[in-house]
Amino acid sequence: MADFGLDSAVSGADGRYRATLAEAWEIWGPQGGYVAAVALRAAGLAAAFPRPASLACQFLRPARVGPAEVRVESLRRTRRAEALSFTVLQEEAPVLTGLVWTVAVLGGLDHLAAVAPAAPPPEELEPWDAYLPGGEPPFPYWRNFDIRPVAPHPAKWGGPAEPRWLTWKRLRTRPPLQDPFVDAGRMLMVADSAMYPAATQAHEEPFPYVAPSLDLVLSFHGSGRDSEWLLVDGFSPLSQGALVAGSASIWSADGRLLASAAQQMLQRT
Repeated sequence: MADFGLDSAVSGADGRYRATLAEAWEIWGPQGGYVAAVALRAAGLAAAFPRPASLACQFLRPARVGPAEVRVESLRRTRRAEALSFTVLQEEAPVLTGLVWTVAVLGGLDHLAAVAPAAPPPEELEPWDAYLPGGEPPFPYWRNFDIRPVAPHPAKWGGPAEPRWLTWKRLRTRPPLQDPFVDAGRMLMVADSAMYPAATQAHEEPFPYVAPSLDLVLSFHGSGRDSEWLLVDGFSPLSQGALVAGSASIWSADGRLLASAAQQMLQRT
């Protein structure tokens, strides 16, 4: 299986970083969350602070397997936080652009009202592969994950049903999660790959269109370095006028809210 830690690595300095987008993370080209994770790691090298707080990005054109450049610029730095812009380019054409906030290690008033979705532990669930024709995922990206479906039950796939996709996911090759930018990067990937499948559950098969992501926004709430499994709750509240709305939450195995996401997708045949 592919190694996300290696395949999202960047090198360089002074706001100019190099990466190689790997074939193992393809869906319609390298998956958007994976490309965003590469950009996040470049921002992490440039940042003055050790913790990613949020990322908002726009997908400008499909990425391709192969070399990429990430340009990072600090827009605003205070004693507590820094905003950095990033652009991923291939052959000088922008593929992805966005903004990352990073913050210092801080304390403040805390509260907790988030409740994790009810889900059996992953060990009690059948792997996703067991329900797939021939046991083979449709794109290389999915082969890198151990996926355990929770809702809807695979027996109800093919819809119409609630536009939700609740699954346990873990990378088959565990990256070095002590790096908070790697930990946040895997959350980008699983969030970006949760909201379109949620939308498809509302409709009967065969599904007549695809809905590439226009954007992706994540708020990072906590560290998941001690949680190999992530519970990913994708939801699509509305599809109208060819625009498909998505939201997602990501939870640790012990029920902590790690990240929340939103996305707009555009239907095309």
